[in-house]
Amino acid sequence: MHEIKQFERSVYSFTLKWLEWIRKDNHYRLRFTWCNHYLLLYMAKGEGFIYINEDKIAVNQEEVYLCKPGDTYALHLTSEIELYVFHFDMLGEPWQRMHPIVRLQAIEPVWSYCNQLSSLSQPNNELENFRMQIVFQDLFYFILSSEKGAPENRLLEAKRYMDLYYDKTIQIEHLARIAQVSEHYFVDLFTKQYGVSPIKYLHQQRLAEAKRLLIQSDARSRDIAKKIGIGDEYYFSRWFKKKTGMSPSVFRSNHKTYIAVSQRDYMGQLLALDIIPYAAPLHPKWTPYYYEHFRTDIPVQLSAYKIDKHLRSNMEKLQQYRPEIIITNQYDSSHLDKKHNTNMQVFCIQEDTTWRMQLEELATFLNKKDRAEKWLNRFDRKKLQLKEELQSRYSDASFLFLRKFKHSFYLTSSRSVSELFFEELGMRSAYGKQPVHDQELKLEEIVKINPDHIMLMVCQEQETLYDWKQIQQSLDWMKIKAVHEGQVHCIATDPWFEYSAVAHERILQKVRKILIEFCPNNHQ
Repeated sequence: MHEIKQFERSVYSFTLKWLEWIRKDNHYRLRFTWCNHYLLLYMAKGEGFIYINEDKIAVNQEEVYLCKPGDTYALHLTSEIELYVFHFDMLGEPWQRMHPIVRLQAIEPVWSYCNQLSSLSQPNNELENFRMQIVFQDLFYFILSSEKGAPENRLLEAKRYMDLYYDKTIQIEHLARIAQVSEHYFVDLFTKQYGVSPIKYLHQQRLAEAKRLLIQSDARSRDIAKKIGIGDEYYFSRWFKKKTGMSPSVFRSNHKTYIAVSQRDYMGQLLALDIIPYAAPLHPKWTPYYYEHFRTDIPVQLSAYKIDKHLRSNMEKLQQYRPEIIITNQYDSSHLDKKHNTNMQVFCIQEDTTWRMQLEELATFLNKKDRAEKWLNRFDRKKLQLKEELQSRYSDASFLFLRKFKHSFYLTSSRSVSELFFEELGMRSAYGKQPVHDQELKLEEIVKINPDHIMLMVCQEQETLYDWKQIQQSLDWMKIKAVHEGQVHCIATDPWFEYSAVAHERILQKVRKILIEFCPNNHQ
């Protein structure tokens, strides 16, 4: 008997690029990071949260977490931590049937695979590398075939039910039935998974919809109350005031004029005038401050992905929602079809002027001159006080602003850094005149400059973070005065690369925290 069996080519192909094995005694924080590879994360020990795009998820040893290229993720972990992060490439799309959270049918095999891969992560030859790739394929096969890793995540289904039916009377009993667990366990599981109780989450959804209806419609309070699942108009008014600090009528009055902004920086100008925009670009990585503090107050959220990546679609979306005023610039306004929006006012920020002049001109346009004057006076007092403290401690110290991207360092700055940090606060640049535009610096050049302090922006993407870990172990890096004296201050581009009133105020706060209060450095 001679039998030949032919097999179809596999639609899946996984190639492990590198493995991070992170062990910490107490806490570990990673700011929002952009994925340029696929990621598989497994938390073997520890507690805390992982953020994937806009979802906040409590970590669990019985789950793995998946990110695809273009996603953003962050980590806020506590207690004794052991974390495995696999960076890999993939052909085929099992992702289309997989949720970012995969519940495992057993954790022991995952432990075993992680330990094997950790021991094989520095192969000495092609054969060992081949073995490592096979083990990774086995790990992924186990995940794909995990019985509890089906796309229908029952807890997620309960959450989606609240998203769809927040206007109905929702009982914990019903949600627990959807999740197929007891009521008590459902509340505990939901709270651990999403960092908020089911009731609080439901109230958040109802409040966001109530705000949207108050801003975007003329509906009466009693009608809005019914639309969000609250039957009594007077209870709704008390509930809304308790949640926001103002009655529904006052909230609506404060949002009477629909003002939109096309850029992140212009939001920082409006907020200094006590105006929350009706529409603005938001993203947990590229506009973290505004996303965290104002996303529930801004009903029309534009894309801030990579800042200007979706500019054209943002401007089209603005026209659909027809704001009364758009705060923009000459370039962005060229994407507006003004013929079909004759009632819309467009105010163009003059970007060649200072943020202070921009704020004053905007305040004049919006009839908020008194508010702008009070804000600027308060800001100037804070700046003067901080300058006096800095000059008494750092008059002879030199500062170097660097950006780390992939395998290179760049001497970097921004208008905010140049004007506020070096000119107005009077700090001394280690490079002489700090440039506005990026200029590549080799590590040996940084050693030669030998600054007293380094203000370092490490780009939050995987290749850069990997190279940054290697650099920190190099002997040349350790030769720099700022390094061996513990004066490397890791900072984010937000707010240092934003040019607005609010950004300048936040930079004062950051400088005080780093240089006056001596906040511990975060060498991530």
